[in-house]
Amino acid sequence: MQPDDREFGPIVVTDHARGVGFAFPEGTWDIRFPSPWRAVASEEEDLWRWTAAGCVGRIRLRRQPRIQLEVDVTNSGSDVAQVEPPLVALSPTGTQVPWFGGAAGEVLQTLPDATVLWRQHRGSCVARSAGFQLFADPLLLRPGQSVSALWRRNLAPPASLVPEPEWVPRRRYLPIGEAMEVEHADSAVSGASVHIESTTAGSEVAGDAGLHLLSFLDARGTATVEVGWFAPLEELATSPAVLTEADPNLVAWLLTAAVDAAGSLDDLDTALGEALETPSAWGVLAGMRAATSTDLPVAAEVRRAARVVWEAEPDPGLRMVLITHGLLCGWEPEVVQGWLAAGSSHIDQVMSATPQEMLALIGFGRITSSTTVPAGRSVALAGAWLAACAESVMAAEWEHAVDVSRRRLMCALSSAPRAIDIAWLLTHSPLS
Repeated sequence: MQPDDREFGPIVVTDHARGVGFAFPEGTWDIRFPSPWRAVASEEEDLWRWTAAGCVGRIRLRRQPRIQLEVDVTNSGSDVAQVEPPLVALSPTGTQVPWFGGAAGEVLQTLPDATVLWRQHRGSCVARSAGFQLFADPLLLRPGQSVSALWRRNLAPPASLVPEPEWVPRRRYLPIGEAMEVEHADSAVSGASVHIESTTAGSEVAGDAGLHLLSFLDARGTATVEVGWFAPLEELATSPAVLTEADPNLVAWLLTAAVDAAGSLDDLDTALGEALETPSAWGVLAGMRAATSTDLPVAAEVRRAARVVWEAEPDPGLRMVLITHGLLCGWEPEVVQGWLAAGSSHIDQVMSATPQEMLALIGFGRITSSTTVPAGRSVALAGAWLAACAESVMAAEWEHAVDVSRRRLMCALSSAPRAIDIAWLLTHSPLS
C-alpha cells in the first residue's frame, strides 16, 4: 500500500503475522491480536480481520475526514467466548505522554512542527508495557455481543496546549489539607485512598500526601484520573528522611529553606563547614545565601569554593542557577559579573529552548497514567524559562503546565522524597 501524503502526513501500513503496523510521522501504532487469534483474508482496503473462539476481530483505518483507527471484536458463535484482547505497541519518534484511564484515554506525541493528540472515543484502554490494551482483560462476550474501540488523531500547533476533557479537575494536585472540588453531575466518584464528601455541585475530595487515583463512573464506563496532595517545600527540604540521604553540599542547600527557623542556623553552619571542604554547586549556592542573609562568617570560604566549582561544573543548568542566584542575593558582584560574561552561553543554552522542547521536559503538564514524574531539574529550568516568556500570548497556558508539573512532582516527593529533586525545586522557589 502506498504512503498517504495528505495533510496529516504519510502513513506507512505494514501487515505482519499478528497484526498491522501504522507508521505515522510522530510514531508507530502496532495493533496486534495475540495467540490464538489468526488472520483471515479481507477483500476491503484498509480493513484487516482475525478469528478466535468463534469471534471475529477487525482493524479499520479511516483516512477521511480525520484519521482514526477502529478495532472491534464480535462474538459470532452460539456460546459465551473469552478471548485475549488486542494490544497496541507504541513507538514514538519524539516525546510521548500517555493517559490510559479506562473509559478515557489520550496519547500525546510530538513532531518538530506540530503536536499530535490521539484521543479515545470508544473503548476501555488499559496500560501495558510499551503501549496499552484496547479492552479490559478478560474479554468476555455473550453470543452476538460486540465491543469497539475508536482512536482519533488531531493536530495542533507545537506551542499550543490541547485542552483536557472538561470533566477532568483542573486543580488536581493540592496542598495537604485542601479539598479538591470536583463537579460531576452525570457521574459517580470514588477512590480507594481518598475521602469524598458530596456537595450540591458534586464532591469535595481530600487525601494524604502522595499521588492517588480518582475514578469517575458514568455511561461510558469507569475512567481514572491521577490526583494528589503535597507538603510545603520547606518541610520536604528539612525532613530527616531527606537530610539523612543527602551529601553535605545538598544538605547545606536544603537547610537554607529554613534559615530563619530557631536552631537551624547552627545546623547550616555545620553542614556548610563540611560541604566547603569538597564543594559542589549546591554548597556554593548555600554559601551565597548564608553569606548574604545570615551572620555566619563564611564569605571568604564561599568565594574560594565558588572559583573552584565554577571551573569544574559541567551542567549548564547549574551554572545558570549560580549566576541568577548570585545576582538575586547580591553576592560578590564582581565575581558574578565575571561569571555572567563567561557564562552567558550557558544561560542561552537553557533559555533558547523552543516552547515545545521545554514543555516536553515536563510532559506538557498533561494528565497521564505514567508513574514517571518529571525530574526536579526539568521543572526548575522550565520555571526559569517561563519567566522570560511573560510577553508571549501563550504564557498563561505554559504557566499552568509548569505549575501542574511542579505540584505533581511535589506530591510524589511528599510520599517518596528525593533530595536532588527537592534541591532543584528550591532553586526556583520564593525561598531562594
